[in-house]
Amino acid sequence: MDKQFSVLVVEDEDHIRRILEYNLKLDGFDVRVAENGRKGLELVHQQHPDVILLDWMMPEMNGLEMLSVLKKDKQTENIPVFMLTARAMMQDLGTALLEGADDYIVKPFDPKDLGSTIRHKLGKMVSN
Repeated sequence: MDKQFSVLVVEDEDHIRRILEYNLKLDGFDVRVAENGRKGLELVHQQHPDVILLDWMMPEMNGLEMLSVLKKDKQTENIPVFMLTARAMMQDLGTALLEGADDYIVKPFDPKDLGSTIRHKLGKMVSN
């Protein structure tokens, strides 16, 4: 049986957060959610998820700010972070990767395919 991966979804838009949570749970993930970067950081330290899906544009602490904090902390620096964003410009992709993002998922995306996308990306990371 496949390992049940834990996912932390950090997304400020309630409807998107609920859609992601619902579809990832259907796909067998243990899912936690946070509505902003500050709450996301609290949950990361409580739960230590296998992967973080992190929205870029959020109030209080945006995704890049949260990513920077995660990658500077020895306890969280190795957790894979996939940025979720409508920002599809190549320079944005480059910025996210330079800040330490492990991958980049552009909105809109099909939430039904997200679970297999995450497993595929995690599988590639483990095999490297």
